[in-house]
Amino acid sequence: MSLEKGRFKEIPKDAVILTKPQAITYQYKILNNWPHFSDVWGFKYSRYLLAMSTTFSSMYINNYFRTKFRLLNYGRLSSYLPICVVPAAMSVLVHTDFVTSELVVGGNDTCPVCLQTRAAALQTAVGFLIPFALAPTMGLSLVHRFHTIDMPYISKEPKKVFKIIGGHFARIKNASFGFFLGHALLASIVTLLESNSVHKVNMSLIESIEQVQSAKR
Repeated sequence: MSLEKGRFKEIPKDAVILTKPQAITYQYKILNNWPHFSDVWGFKYSRYLLAMSTTFSSMYINNYFRTKFRLLNYGRLSSYLPICVVPAAMSVLVHTDFVTSELVVGGNDTCPVCLQTRAAALQTAVGFLIPFALAPTMGLSLVHRFHTIDMPYISKEPKKVFKIIGGHFARIKNASFGFFLGHALLASIVTLLESNSVHKVNMSLIESIEQVQSAKR
């Protein structure tokens, strides 16, 4: 049975009406249990590339500031968990809830460019902006705790602190810009792969229904 979106007056009498959450669950079940792996690999696994890219860029910026602040092994686990692990998990969850779920129930009304833009915006926020904001913040707290370098307190000398952090960011501006574009591009590609998977499955279901209907005639 295929899923179709329409107005109440257009719904056939023998159709089963589903709420949006039910429709999403139904579509996920079909896609996850689809027998042809080549049709649905993009839907099943491509979103995890977002987590991998988030982990890579987060580790880069975290290691960069840890080196600049001479933290060595101080607070390593406490910095990697919120800066690398949490954003990586969030990138998959956010993309699934706000992009993939809309894709599987949108049908022909879905705007591919709109979803790709949304995916790019969400990924750059979760995978780039949040880690790049947390890394120096966490680094500052560890610096003041373990006294690894002479760093003024942000509550007393905010301009001096922001100048120091800004100087560190200036040295990796090209890498930062590359990460930003990379996250946006990857999110768009992942959305395209998911869209192709959903389209292939929907077309196969429609063909099956048409074959059954033609056999009954």
